[in-house]
Amino acid sequence: MTGDLSRAELVLSGEKSLIDYICEISALDCGEPGHPSDLGYWETVRDAHKNGKKLIFTNGPVPLEILYALDCIPLCLDLLPSCISQDEALTAKLINEAETHANSSLCSLHKTNTGILLSNNLGLKPDAYVTVPIACESARAACNETGRYIEVKSFHFDISLRRDEKSVRYIAMQFNLFISFMEEISGRKLDWEQVKYRMELYNRSAKLLFECTELRRSRPCPLSSYTTVWNEFMNAFGSTEDMIKLLETEVALCKERIDSGKSPCPNGEKHRVLLLHNFLRQGDDITAMLEKEFGAVTVADGYCFASRELFTELDDKQACINLMCRRMQSGSMAHGAGVTGAELLASIDDLLRDFEPDVFIFLGNRGCKHIWSATKMVADAVQARYGIPMLILDVDNTDFRYKSEREINTAISEYMDTVVNKK
Repeated sequence: MTGDLSRAELVLSGEKSLIDYICEISALDCGEPGHPSDLGYWETVRDAHKNGKKLIFTNGPVPLEILYALDCIPLCLDLLPSCISQDEALTAKLINEAETHANSSLCSLHKTNTGILLSNNLGLKPDAYVTVPIACESARAACNETGRYIEVKSFHFDISLRRDEKSVRYIAMQFNLFISFMEEISGRKLDWEQVKYRMELYNRSAKLLFECTELRRSRPCPLSSYTTVWNEFMNAFGSTEDMIKLLETEVALCKERIDSGKSPCPNGEKHRVLLLHNFLRQGDDITAMLEKEFGAVTVADGYCFASRELFTELDDKQACINLMCRRMQSGSMAHGAGVTGAELLASIDDLLRDFEPDVFIFLGNRGCKHIWSATKMVADAVQARYGIPMLILDVDNTDFRYKSEREINTAISEYMDTVVNKK
């Protein structure tokens, strides 16, 4: 849904708060059952204070079990741009606002968030800000920018780029400080029984998410993949009953379509797509175009998806905290940031083996410079090992002005016609 200038001006002028606008477009944008937009997350965030709960702004894979156990509502700031980027005029104005004040090295995703805060029209005042910086210079800079603009108490985890037991212990050392910080903000003492309840919910969500992904190995694939979206949603409410209900709906829908032999492609499945991307704003449009025009279903998207580690020793507090620390370390792997070349290639091998794609597309966000060298390595390896050329397309994951929808679809269509279908 593309907005017009008058709508953007309405929001930025203060006549309508941004959170009310997001609630409105989310209600209009609900897809088929099982799509993440069906969850009333934004209303829960908007009404947090009205319902007597503390509102916590977050960036990155924050340990949600602690926040929810203390009766707090997290607003995952990473989700904001993916909502409003549907509105070209509004997003452009927010980015322009950020570019006059903020760090110039920020990518458009983080510029959009910064513009939201600078506009002072989100309609929400957080009680605290918690961040887990991922292995991305823009994300790290954005955390500092956000901390300056929201002017509330904040807690910043310091995450080592190494992933070993020593680095887990280093993060775990910060956990008691984090719990004390959140107890002060919430005015409550942490009840471990409530944490256990939230960990159990997370386990169920993680199992369902893995099942949703595995079901897409079927032929024909029952639904295009939105694993990148799901991973972002897991950072927002993976340990809630609502997330479980949503994933249960998707599992049931996948199974029903598998039993009936239905495909999302109107004329049947002809190709299976591995869509590698750090991409938010056009995922739905691109997968729909591929299904309709080429009978190509997206069987997997994003980097390095694997089954999530589950909490197995719920009464062992330190073991559970250590798992949360490992999860924080791996939070940036979905798009290739913070992952080694060997791990990245191994994940491609696994995706090829399990999902048997014959179409490879990488839609790289121009702001994620850390992944471009890895992308070339992956493209060369796929060509050498499997003889399949990969389309590498430079796009912007938030700002329509950089490359239009028409340009992107034209490039993908030409690739499908000339390389895949050899017309």
